[in-house]
Parts: sequence; C-alpha cells; structure tokens
Amino acid sequence: MLIPVTATTLSLMTQIDPERLSTTFGSGQKQSVSLIGVGDIVMVSIWEASDNGLFSAGTGAKSGGTQIPEQPVGEDGMISVPYAGQVRAAGRTPQQVKTDIEKALTRMAVEPQVLVHVVKNVSNTVTVTGEVAQSGLISLSPRATRILDVIALAGGPRSESQALAVQITRGTRSQTVPLERLISDPRENIYVQPNDIVALIRQPRSFTVFGAATANSSIQFDEPELYLNQALAKVGGLSDERADAKGVFIYRTEPASVVARMAPGRTYPGAGNLVNVIYQIDLKDPNGFFLMKSFRVQNRDLVYIANSSLAEIRKFSTLVSMTAAPVAQAATIGNTVTTFAGK
Repeated sequence: MLIPVTATTLSLMTQIDPERLSTTFGSGQKQSVSLIGVGDIVMVSIWEASDNGLFSAGTGAKSGGTQIPEQPVGEDGMISVPYAGQVRAAGRTPQQVKTDIEKALTRMAVEPQVLVHVVKNVSNTVTVTGEVAQSGLISLSPRATRILDVIALAGGPRSESQALAVQITRGTRSQTVPLERLISDPRENIYVQPNDIVALIRQPRSFTVFGAATANSSIQFDEPELYLNQALAKVGGLSDERADAKGVFIYRTEPASVVARMAPGRTYPGAGNLVNVIYQIDLKDPNGFFLMKSFRVQNRDLVYIANSSLAEIRKFSTLVSMTAAPVAQAATIGNTVTTFAGK
C-alpha cells in the first residue's frame, strides 16, 4: 500500500503508541513472593516455655530453641516437623506455616513458639540470560523487583544499551522491546514475576538505502530517534544527476491497526495483522523537507530513491555511445590500413 507522507500522516504516526509490556503482561502490578514454593529450602526453629519440654535442651528457654535441619519442600508441598508430622508449606507464607506447626504441637509442647525461615528461595526466582555480566537465577525480594532491577543484579549489560533489546517471556507470552525504552519510560519497567525469563539480546538497529543515492548501503545507528534527513545524510544524500526528488520511498511492515488509522476505508493485502506499506515523500515540494525532518526511521527500514526519467535517457545515450564507439574506431583503423596499402 502506497501512503503519501503529509503533516496529517505524521501526526497520526506520532499518536500511535508502541506495544507496551504492561499491555502484554497485564497491569504490571507486583506479585507476592512471600509464598513458599516447591523446592524452597526451609528451616524451622522451635522454642518452649519449659526446660523439660520436647524441644528444650534443659538450659532454659532463653538460651535458644531447637533447630530442625534444613529441608526442601517436597513435590507434594509438604515439610516434616517432629511431633507435628507432615505440614503443608507450598503456596503458604512462613507465618501461616508457623501457626499450623504451633497448633499441632500445642498438646505436646509447653507453649511452643515457632520460627519458619526460607533459607534458599528457589521457586520465587527469575532467569536472567543473554548479554549480561552473569547469567543465572535471581531471587525476588518481598519489596518487589522490576526488570531493570534483575538486570542490575545480574551484573548489568555487557554492551551499550543502544544495541540491546530485552525479551520478556512469561508462560506462553513473549515480547521484545529496546533496552533504551525501559530506561527512558518508567511505565515499561514493569514488575517481574516468578519464573519469568529476562533475556538481553544484541539487536543493533539498521536501515538500508538503495536506488539513486550517493551510496547504496546498510547503515547501523545508535540514536534513540533517527529522522529521515539524518539517515540520508549518513549515505551522502541523493545523487544530483540521477535522483528523482519526487520519489523518496520508505518500505516498512506496519500493524494493520496503524494502517487503518492512516488510510481509513481502504482495503489492503496483508499477512495476518501486518501490512506492507510504502511511504512516499516528495522533495520537489518545499514542505517535503520539513516532513523529512519529522519522519522517524525504524529498525530494518528500506529507503529507495527513484531514478529520474532524465537519468534513464542518459543511461540510453551512454549505452548508444559505447556501442557506436567500436564501430567508428574500426572504420578509422580500416582507412589507415587502406592508406598504407596504397603506398
């Protein structure tokens, strides 16, 4: 679909928000990580008010209680406590487990006081991998943790932020956003949740220019926002002899919802929710230069500069002259040979 770039088109493009992590993954609110999970390592300490209790060491309650050896929460979600039996721990807070143990020991121990402590948090973790200093599992803290927090806990990125993207995977959903967007837009720095996968991917941005430009090339760029005038300057601009200033085209794949706003009522072929779009800027119109200064270049854009009709005539003239030159040269040689033979 061909869409001429106008002030209205640019205004609509700037009003369209990119896909947000908070939209993909819900409200982005923090999730409690205080719940004990399967595989967590738990330690239970028990105190009694009597020196002669089940868990007393005979040296007085103030000297400390009895510590049950550290144990992992089983696949059935249970832990084992002497005289209390199997106690459900998975899916519950340490305070809830403490209360259950105290109730189970009430008839056997003297005013039991219990402390449940998670020694190693395995279930409430996030996997951080990719272009970070140290990949691994990051335990989530009760104060809640955001994406940039877990990246920092993994040692931070190994490359410049301009060349990196962050991929968040939660269950069957996944989305990739530039790292710079997380840094510049606090709304994108959402809370992570247990079992999330955060991957830093090296994804340098680039655009390609071909056609009647001074140089045809694929150019990488680090600028957070690159405009078309800056992009063309990187390749030396349009070729004065060949370019048709009316034909500056930008090839891009856009979401169908975006195209519908810029070209309402038009039908267009597309692959699912994506539509192939060609934007055109006319630089023979003075306003075209102002439009070019406001047109943002995106990653993997293709910029094509059309050849002028005069350039095609010049190509044909050059081809004719190159074809005719050998014939004229042969005739000259033939005349010279004849002259020498006559002598």
